[in-house]
Amino acid sequence: MKRPLQVLFILLAGVLLVSSAHALCVETGKPVPEVTLPSLSGEKISLSGFRGKIVLLAFWASWCPRCEEELTFLQGVYKTSPDIIVVAINQESQNISRAHVDRIRMTLKEWKIDFPVLLDRDLDAWNTFCINALPTSIILDKTGVVRWAEANYYWASQDKIAEVIQAIRLGK
Repeated sequence: MKRPLQVLFILLAGVLLVSSAHALCVETGKPVPEVTLPSLSGEKISLSGFRGKIVLLAFWASWCPRCEEELTFLQGVYKTSPDIIVVAINQESQNISRAHVDRIRMTLKEWKIDFPVLLDRDLDAWNTFCINALPTSIILDKTGVVRWAEANYYWASQDKIAEVIQAIRLGK
């Protein structure tokens, strides 16, 4: 009797994961919505300010193990690719306190992450992009057009990210 329940659970989880990827409010081939968020230091940063580079947006939280996997992978991409900027958008909670920001900084230091991190204090990005799972990744080309968006980083994500970046570099 346990076996059918396990199979049912796996099937339902798969449906939820697949459906969540399609629930994002961004469309491949369309311009990214403009969002301006504060950095960890409080500076206001707009996504449009990254035009001219390939942008990898990573929506994350420090309590999310897959987020750590993704950000660690993206750190390697960031360090080896001068035409790419990685922007991590933290989704911890609304109205983040100074102590919470300090914990985020410590987490990033432990994970050895040094690309820009923005704080989605009022869930502006969360709502604009209809984020419903963490981590969620979005790749923008140099003109700010969405080229790929996926919720739930998993084992094949690294290959897909590399494939999309290569296509952008080749002008495809």
